[in-house]
Parts: sequence; C-alpha cells; structure tokens
Amino acid sequence: MNINKLFMVVILVVLCISLSSSWAVDDITKDQQAWVQEQSSEVLFTYLEATITVTIKNNNDHVEYFKISQNYPLGNGTDTLTWKVAWTDPSALKMIKYQSDIDTDDLGWKIQPGETKTVSFKLVAYPAMSSLAPKYIAQSGEVNSTFWPLLNEPGLQASWFLPNEIEYLNPSLKLQSWNGHFCFWIKNYDTKYPKVSGIVRAPIVPIDSKLTYSNPQITYTDKEVPWANTAAWDVTLYPGQSKHYSYTYQWPATSSSSTSKGSSAAAASSIPTTAAAATNTTVPTSQTGVPFGLFVIGAIIIGAGVTYAKFFR
Repeated sequence: MNINKLFMVVILVVLCISLSSSWAVDDITKDQQAWVQEQSSEVLFTYLEATITVTIKNNNDHVEYFKISQNYPLGNGTDTLTWKVAWTDPSALKMIKYQSDIDTDDLGWKIQPGETKTVSFKLVAYPAMSSLAPKYIAQSGEVNSTFWPLLNEPGLQASWFLPNEIEYLNPSLKLQSWNGHFCFWIKNYDTKYPKVSGIVRAPIVPIDSKLTYSNPQITYTDKEVPWANTAAWDVTLYPGQSKHYSYTYQWPATSSSSTSKGSSAAAASSIPTTAAAATNTTVPTSQTGVPFGLFVIGAIIIGAGVTYAKFFR
C-alpha cells in the first residue's frame, strides 16, 4: 500500500468517527426549546385595542382599493381574534364584498394611479375579550408535559405578523410606512394565592419593526422570533388586580425616529420587500431548529478534502 492510499484510509477513519460523534451530540434538545402543553392561565386579557396608521402607494395604472382586515389568527394556531372598527380617518368606504362574520361591512379606501395615501383607523377586540374570544395567547407546537421535576414557565406569549402583507396580496400596492399603537389590560382571576407572577409579552407584534414606545417600560426585548423585537414585561398581580400596558411599533425598523422615553428596543436586521419573502413566523417547537450536526459534517468533509489536495496529491 503506497503512502497516499494509507493517508486516505486514515482520513476516512477519522471522518467516520467524527460523523458518529457529531450525530450523537446533535440531540433533539440541543439549542432548541420544547413548549409544554398549557391548560389555562391565571392572568387573562380583558381588553385589547390597536390604532394603525399606514401610508400606501398605488404603482398601477388604474385605481386600486385596500381594506381593513377584522380577523387575526393567534399564536396557538386555532383561535382567531376579531375586531370592531371604532373609527377611520379619512372616512372609509363600504366595500362590494365582505370577508368578516362580525358584520356585513368591510371598510376600505380608494387609491388612484400613482397616488400615495395615508390612512388611520382604530380597532377594538370584539367581543371585548369575553368568553367568546381567546382568553390568552398560547404557543403553537406544544408537547405533552412529560418533563420532571422542573419546568420552564414561559408566561403569556405573543403572536406575529408582517405589516407589508398587502404587497403579497397585491404587488401593485407598496407599503411606505406602518405605525401601530396597542393598548391592553390584563387581570388576575386567581383568589387562592396572595399574588401571581410571570412574564407577559405584547400580544401582537409586527415583524421587522422597531419598538418606539412602551408604558410601563419593558423589562426586556424577547428574541424568540429573530425578526421581532417582542416587548416583554415581568408582572406581579394581586387577586383581582388589573394592569394596563401600551406599546408602539413602526415599520420598517430603519425609519428615522427617536425612541420615546420609557421604551427599549433594537432594530431588526433585515426587512423583506414583500410578505412572500422567506420569513417564517412559526413559533419554534421541539422538532425545529438548526441541524448543527450537518454544519459539523460539512466542515469535516471540506477540511479533509483540502488537506488531501494540499499534502498528498
């Protein structure tokens, strides 16, 4: 056996050993999170409203329309939050067709060819977070509770959306800017314990947006979804106590504006041109994550090839 073949055998043996060890290390729980199946929450949302201002340009050569969506899917993947339109500015028009079961009025605006239109509107969760509406936002992809003796308590979760989805629905409409101010109330319904504590996240968060205001000041910015600067508060509530929170986001995150006093957030790194961009807003589960072992395997193979080409050819 010549020296080249001997070295090739050695490289293959080392490669096989490295492959087996990398797969062993790449356990399902490595750098991933599992969401334990939840039953309920002591703290419930009792009120939620949103005031939205958007600027949209019509790049088409004919008139276009856009309207307010009154249905919003929540993070658990099964429940839908519905909205009542409190007011619009300028006054909205009634559309020919409607999609919401709340009433028979879909409201929207006409935008002429080449026109840039700015509109504002206020939405209130309906029916006012009652028994017919979702009580709290849960994680999707939850797994049965098979962990013992310690469990992570994630607190109330958030749900996410892309502000520029209008561009995916109609590429002729270009979203120039989006600003959303949200207010919500939470209440502790537990009467057994003197108080409850935990994390409460902003219930609705736009992707690739900048948090410009929060009241009270956020405790930290949650990065569970990499493209979202999710506002999160550390909360303590006594029996029957309610607390109010408000926050504001702007899109795109690179828009020039100063952060309001009492807020804290970092701008997102990338902004998709349309909602068709490869941005996945699905909540991570125990079955998702980066396959770290594949990176190790690729590095070993490349390194072995370079070594052989440099020294043994």
